[in-house]
Amino acid sequence: MTDRWRGPMPPPAHTYGHRRRSPWPPARIQRRNREAPQHRPTQRGIMTSTTPTAPQSAASTPAAKPRNTRNFVFYLLGLIGHDVFYFGFSLYLIKFITGPLFDSGDKAYDDRMVALISGIIIVVRIIELVLDPFLGTLIDNTKTPIGKFKPWIIFGGVVGSGSFVMLFTSFGGANIDNPMLYVVLFTVFFLVMDCSYSLYDISMWSMIPALSDTAEGRSMATSVGRLGAGLGQMIVTAMVIPSVLLGEGMFGSEHNGWLFFSVLVFLFVISSVLLTTFGIKEVDSPLRVTGEKTKFKDVFRIVFSNDQLAWLSLSSLCYYFALALTAALMTYYFQYIYGDAASYSMIFGPATLSAIVSIAFYPSLLKRFERKPILFAAMGVMLLSFVVFFMAPASMGVVIVASVLFLFPQPIIWASLTLALTDTIEYGQWKTGKRHESLTLALRPMLDKFSGALSNGIVGLVAIACGMTGSATFADIASGGRLLFKAVMCGVPVALVLLSMLIYQLKFKITVKYHEEIVRKLTEAA
Repeated sequence: MTDRWRGPMPPPAHTYGHRRRSPWPPARIQRRNREAPQHRPTQRGIMTSTTPTAPQSAASTPAAKPRNTRNFVFYLLGLIGHDVFYFGFSLYLIKFITGPLFDSGDKAYDDRMVALISGIIIVVRIIELVLDPFLGTLIDNTKTPIGKFKPWIIFGGVVGSGSFVMLFTSFGGANIDNPMLYVVLFTVFFLVMDCSYSLYDISMWSMIPALSDTAEGRSMATSVGRLGAGLGQMIVTAMVIPSVLLGEGMFGSEHNGWLFFSVLVFLFVISSVLLTTFGIKEVDSPLRVTGEKTKFKDVFRIVFSNDQLAWLSLSSLCYYFALALTAALMTYYFQYIYGDAASYSMIFGPATLSAIVSIAFYPSLLKRFERKPILFAAMGVMLLSFVVFFMAPASMGVVIVASVLFLFPQPIIWASLTLALTDTIEYGQWKTGKRHESLTLALRPMLDKFSGALSNGIVGLVAIACGMTGSATFADIASGGRLLFKAVMCGVPVALVLLSMLIYQLKFKITVKYHEEIVRKLTEAA
């Protein structure tokens, strides 16, 4: 007799009522019985296996690998345009407003309008960040043939970037001839742009669980997304001055040069929206099937009922605030502390490149270490950068080292916090029985905007207190002003980062293994 799995079998242990000793050792028999699949006869006598097999996710099957690779490629391309848009309005819109937009020759009028428009930007962003959880709920409740993310990527990308272009116009000369009309129109278009961008942003980053349903796939998607974001930042930084100069030469004024730049940003966004919409194929998973729609009145109850989400949000807020405050003060540092404002772009070029390089190592780090030590090591490097900035002399080499130490760990920190945030989706689903992808991931841009709004207010106060306003130069800043500036730029972020690490250490309990166990339980229940 032959065993279909292991070849010849020993004679049967019982033959014609006569007991015979098996030639196989008992330990080998037990091991063979444990390893061999169990079978049962069917009605036609065919033996069929009843050995339970672990359910395979879409990401773990051979057929899914090419699909995930395709998803990652198009996700990267989509986020390039996304971040060209983000940095276009977050960094350069205010440069346009303080430059050619209000250049009437009446300095008092120009300064008053710049202050008014700057205040409107801050107020609108604070109001809009409160709307982010509701926008996330709106996305979660969306059901269309192309999914719940792509409709809002299309709407947010097209409407948001179109409104962005309008903000680089004078609305027919109203900025000078009819200031009240200009203020109203600017407020409307800025609010439309900000809300549309939020829908675009939340949808793009909420797609991470839809690109892969494994922890490894999610970490890869996060790394690829961060790489695309870094490339977008580099592209917009490299093209802004050449495109403004080219547009000024073609259309005759600096104002038109900035308008030309905004049109290029619009074209980048449209291209990325199309690549995302037609290139990405979402991974189906029983975990992503949602039941009843989320009610808007339940938004904050849902957020705070997920204790891990609440603690992670507080930890992330401390980090985002430290990052936003330092980034906002960096141009002041180069102009008034280092003494050469023009070197800002030259020094931050290689530093930004180092940040893009760092994210390439993140998937390899995750294979060797837990997420928490990676996060804390990256935050440690960030803390070291503040020490170097505080102690740095007027030496380009030392400032470059400090800039690299500051920017190199940022993608790793960001990716670690984003992965932790995505893990709270399944934790909340396991705890409450309901899944809220977009609502959960909407908290990241909300925290980012809140941090930016706080930092904008503090930067103005710091500049006034240190004498860094108007036509002040490097020579005009007293030693006490420099010391106060360094204390705020370096001391406050250090305290915030340490607080972020403390909250994460004491309160955030979701590890990779714990998340895998939650997913297993949810899969069995589904």
